[in-house]
Amino acid sequence: MTLEDVKTAYNAQDVPMDKLSAVIDQAVVKTAPKRKRLNWWQTSLIGVGAVAAAFTLAVNTSYSFASAAERMPVVRDAVKVVLFREYKHVDKTSYADIKVPLLSHLANTDLEDKLNASYASEGRALYDAFMNKTDDTPKSLTQTYQEKVNNDQLLVLERRQDMSMADTATKLSYTTIDKQRGLVLTLPMLFKSADYQTVLRDYVNKQIKASDKYNTPVEAISKTQTFYINEHNQLVLVFQRGDIAPMYVGPVEMTIPTNLIDNQLVSHEYVK
Repeated sequence: MTLEDVKTAYNAQDVPMDKLSAVIDQAVVKTAPKRKRLNWWQTSLIGVGAVAAAFTLAVNTSYSFASAAERMPVVRDAVKVVLFREYKHVDKTSYADIKVPLLSHLANTDLEDKLNASYASEGRALYDAFMNKTDDTPKSLTQTYQEKVNNDQLLVLERRQDMSMADTATKLSYTTIDKQRGLVLTLPMLFKSADYQTVLRDYVNKQIKASDKYNTPVEAISKTQTFYINEHNQLVLVFQRGDIAPMYVGPVEMTIPTNLIDNQLVSHEYVK
């Protein structure tokens, strides 16, 4: 089966957009920070991200990306990320270019299907949210992706969404996959107890206080804090644009010294 066949199989099982839109609207209401007034492109990023997270974390989803009997042939054993679909739109006042990634050759095919369904639905929802804005205000939307890490054990996929309309919003998302065990890593599963949240918060706030680049201390490190594990097996916390620094600084990454969290770790399987 070719990649085009897979796309056809996917398009034949459309996600009901009326239901998806309702989920997006609900997610925006629940997740929009009260301290900020968010514009349409910011709330779209929050809502679409919540939808993608819901797809990824669902264990018993009935949504199938492609029939198990009609999988793409394995060309080589290496897990890789390829372009699944690209949504494009250009007119006098708006521009959109949304690249949707596709994971291939994961040993855990169920996980691969769920993640690919998540990415496909996220891309479509993001494009629809953009196209539903019919005013003449100039605006743009892009989504790109890259393999942040791809070694024998881990695949880290980064997705970056940038929206602009007078101002710019950026959202970074990461999927950290243990390729050998076929699972997506979450922050809590790396640690013995919830004590890590206090340790990480105190470290982050210490860095914020010590640098003129940052201006907003964090109140807490949540279980859903954006993170990834880098090529040196270090934990990296990622803060979205405007979270801890002025908007012009952009997203901020903080690499956590392993000796700081050594006693909190379940093992050194991932963070070393």
